[in-house]
Amino acid sequence: MIKLLIVAFSFLDPQPVRDSVGIETVNGKVFVIHKVDEKETLYGISKRYGSSVDVVLKYNPTADGGLEVGQILKVPYTSRLKAQSSASTTGGIIHVVADKETLFSISKAYNVSVDDIKQWNNLSTNSLSTGQELTIKRRNTAVSTNTAAPAVSTSAIKSKTGVHTVEAKETMFSISKQYGITLQQLKSWNNLQTNELSIGQTLIVAEPEKSTTTISQQPTPAAQTTSVPVVKQEPEPVKAPRPPQKESTITITESVKGSDEISESGLAELIEGTDGNRKYLALHRTAPIGTILKVKNEMNNREVFVRVMGKLPETSLTDKLVIRVSKSAYDRLGAIDSRFRVQITYYK
Repeated sequence: MIKLLIVAFSFLDPQPVRDSVGIETVNGKVFVIHKVDEKETLYGISKRYGSSVDVVLKYNPTADGGLEVGQILKVPYTSRLKAQSSASTTGGIIHVVADKETLFSISKAYNVSVDDIKQWNNLSTNSLSTGQELTIKRRNTAVSTNTAAPAVSTSAIKSKTGVHTVEAKETMFSISKQYGITLQQLKSWNNLQTNELSIGQTLIVAEPEKSTTTISQQPTPAAQTTSVPVVKQEPEPVKAPRPPQKESTITITESVKGSDEISESGLAELIEGTDGNRKYLALHRTAPIGTILKVKNEMNNREVFVRVMGKLPETSLTDKLVIRVSKSAYDRLGAIDSRFRVQITYYK
């Protein structure tokens, strides 16, 4: 009985035998035994034998993880010769419905509408059965009897657009294998985080062209111009301590009118240890403590008023000095040397 089936199979459709290792009948269902060749995909194999990727995976679950050269697959047989020979008489082709195929998936495969298929086949509903024959009329298309119509037309259409519309029962894996791409590429090109799909969803199945975007974003300079004015230079106008300046604005001639004016000149020196003191202070030989002295730097004519805070000690180091001033007064006078010549004026 099996031999008769093999003979009948070979007579009706010799092409599967040439494409495959052989045929096998299991529980009355005829399978093509196919040996995977280099660079073959599940999509190409399924279309070669008039089947679908999901049907091939159903009978070959190990192929879900990818194909290997030399791997043996069992592909359910459908009569392609009948579809091909009927093409010339019907003005189109005959499609044999495979397992889990729908009117929607078939219409997308042939780039026609569901209503067209229903009209050509006098269908009132969308229900289909496995093995059912459907007439597909091709508009402005010359159909060759040597062409497996579903495989050629579908791949040609989808490769041009680079976009795939998800059909019923399709998975991320089956779509990636259909186009010979990786699952990761499919998810990356479509910004997908999971493997969930919905019928009618469109997917990019070809690597998007890298657009040359001209970087016209010049807000950076603008951002810099807005931040540049925020230069913290406001504290600088706060000049040297103002309280001492009030002391320096004392008009001695008015407060001691009629008194004797004393002027002297000589060397001045800095009082060590007054760096943190902002007051204008001095040590003098003869002026009483609290006396206000006007000190003038003879090198640059800068002046400052200082208050005597103590007597200048009588030592060999100070015998040539007339005054010592605090750090604030020293800076105010614009002194640059450790000792510098000054002129002092005060009143008894």
